[in-house]
Amino acid sequence: MKNSILLPTDFSENAWVATNYAAELANKFNFDLHILHVYQTFGKILGTAEFNEVVAKHNEDAAFSEMDKWEHKVKTKYPQLQISFACMEGNLTDTVLKVAEENHVVFIVMGTKGEGGFKGYVLGSNTFELIQQSPIGVIAVPQDYKEFKFQKVGILTNFKNQELELLESFINRTSPGLDLTLLHVTENGRNIDTENILFWQDRIVKQMGINSIEYRSKEMINRIDINEPIPYIINQMIAEEGIDILLVTYTRKSFFASLFSKDLAKTIANGLSIPTYFLKN
Repeated sequence: MKNSILLPTDFSENAWVATNYAAELANKFNFDLHILHVYQTFGKILGTAEFNEVVAKHNEDAAFSEMDKWEHKVKTKYPQLQISFACMEGNLTDTVLKVAEENHVVFIVMGTKGEGGFKGYVLGSNTFELIQQSPIGVIAVPQDYKEFKFQKVGILTNFKNQELELLESFINRTSPGLDLTLLHVTENGRNIDTENILFWQDRIVKQMGINSIEYRSKEMINRIDINEPIPYIINQMIAEEGIDILLVTYTRKSFFASLFSKDLAKTIANGLSIPTYFLKN
C-alpha cells in the first residue's frame, strides 16, 4: 500500500497553511494525501429528541458543505495530487488515529494557532493531544509558515538512543539525501566531549546514510540580567543554521520535558517557529 499523509482540518486559515505544507510534502515524496474533518452532532443535554436531531443534522450538513468548498479549493491548487476527502463524526483524536492506522499514514500534519505578540506559534490542545497519543508522530506547522523547504533537518539531541530511533524513523519515511544538524543545548558550561560528538556523527552516517551532518551547540544562560530558556536558544539555532524542519522526541522524562510543561502554549510560542515533527517515544 502506498504511503500517505493525514491532514485533519477545521477549515481555518492555519489549517490552510498546513494543507499547503502537507500537499507539498506529498508531492515531494509521492505520498497520497487524506484530508479529514471530524465533527460532532450532539445537542443540548436538556433538549428534546426532536431538537437534538435538528442540531445533529445541522452540524452534519455544515461539515459536509464546508468540506465541499475545501475540496474544490485544494484540488484547484493541487490537481496533480492523489487526494481523498472525508467528514466523520466522533472524537477528533480517536478518529484521526483510527483513520491513520487504516490508511498506512506515515505523517499526521496539523496547523497550529498563532498568538499576537509572539514570533513563534502556539500548539493547540488538539495538536498536543495527538502528539501525546500518536504512534507515528505529528508535524506541527506554524500559521505564518510560507515557503516549503525540506532539505535541512535539525534534531534536538542529548545523545540518547531514542533520538536515533526518531531520526531513523523519519529517514525511512522520507529520504537519506537530507542535510542534518544536531542541535544541543548546554547548561552551566557542560559541553559534550569532541570525541563523543564525532562518534555520534559517524554512527548516524554509517547507520542511516545521511547526506551530510553537522553539530551545533549553544549554552542556556540563566542569570538575573539574562534569561535564555531552552526554546529561545533553539529558535536562535534554527535561524542561524537555516533549519527547514525540526525533529523532537517526546517523553515525559526526556531532556526536553520543559517544552511540555503546563505553560506549554507560552513556552512553544516563545521558541519554535518552523514545522516541527514530534514523535512520542
